[in-house]
Amino acid sequence: MDVEHLLSDINAHAPVQRRTLAEHTDSGDLTYRTRSGHTCEMTEAEIDILSKACAEREKISLRLPIIVTTDTSSSQGAWKVEGRTEVSVVSKLLSKSSVREDLMIFYHPHLRELQRMLPNSVMVLFIP
Repeated sequence: MDVEHLLSDINAHAPVQRRTLAEHTDSGDLTYRTRSGHTCEMTEAEIDILSKACAEREKISLRLPIIVTTDTSSSQGAWKVEGRTEVSVVSKLLSKSSVREDLMIFYHPHLRELQRMLPNSVMVLFIP
């Protein structure tokens, strides 16, 4: 089994398509489908948390679920969020500054807090 195949299996829970926060709230459909065929449902409480953390322009560009990936450049097991809107929103939620406006690096306690706040709106993917 090659690494690419193994990672494909590990990330079978990855979303097939990511819609914006505004699209979810406008349609009332708080679900997304995964590559494995499952349907995940975000709660209204999660959408409310995100809506309060977003500026109006961010609501039309924040894609859900928010993707958190492994930071392979770190020797200490860090995680990262990429994308200007995603970093802005996660920074507000965690009260943590970012490395760049389009990159935030954080460690397990921050990931745990983010997952506690948004259990169905944050997706962790393992990227080599």
